[in-house]
Amino acid sequence: MLSSRLLVPLLALLGWLLPAAPALAQTTGVDTRHQLWLGYMTQTRLSERYGWWNDAHLVPGSFYVLRTGLTYRWTERLHATLGYAYLGLALSSENRELKRPEHRPWGQMGYNQRFAQHWSFTARWRQDARFRRNVTNGQLAPGYGFANRSRLLVGLRRDFPELGLGEHAVPYATLGNEVLVEWTFSGARLDQNRVIVGIGLARRDVSLQLSYMNRYVQLAPGAASRGVMNHTLVLWLFQNFDLRPTKE
Repeated sequence: MLSSRLLVPLLALLGWLLPAAPALAQTTGVDTRHQLWLGYMTQTRLSERYGWWNDAHLVPGSFYVLRTGLTYRWTERLHATLGYAYLGLALSSENRELKRPEHRPWGQMGYNQRFAQHWSFTARWRQDARFRRNVTNGQLAPGYGFANRSRLLVGLRRDFPELGLGEHAVPYATLGNEVLVEWTFSGARLDQNRVIVGIGLARRDVSLQLSYMNRYVQLAPGAASRGVMNHTLVLWLFQNFDLRPTKE
């Protein structure tokens, strides 16, 4: 039987995944693609309260991201980050050169909680302010467009130390979903939905994770297709650094 402490995050995750299932199942008018997503993410502790967030991602033919930010921790479970990201986006669905620049001030709040003995639950709200270079007929045009994007991620992870892969080596499995909604003062629309299932290995301050992501991208009205369903192989490397002074 699941403990009551584990049941709460599990129900929250299922409640977030189930509404996305019908949308993902409706594939009429949706193009299908296969992608590779490479990512490197670091968090550096500068003091008990402050930290430095950095991450870099590459999805060939779709985008790359370079992101940084300053993190403040109220507790070990609750933190907030403010920062800036620079992106190179594909010019169009036909021209996938990553030449369309985007400037993105961003902020987020994150919460994590361990449940039972080897389970943990994560929730993250992120806000993106997107300044994207205009594109006309698949080519860069003068000026930038602007849109806000709100993102909510929930995830569940189970560690398996009982597998005994060596000292300080802990395999794990993870399941999560992120919904991304783009909005302006004139309205809002679904931008993306990302369902991810993966396995990983954590050793001290480094984790390597291999996952499958179903990334549905809703296209703007007037596009030739309603959306794009990306079947994505994901390889992410996580690393933590601690620069806090050592207490005597």
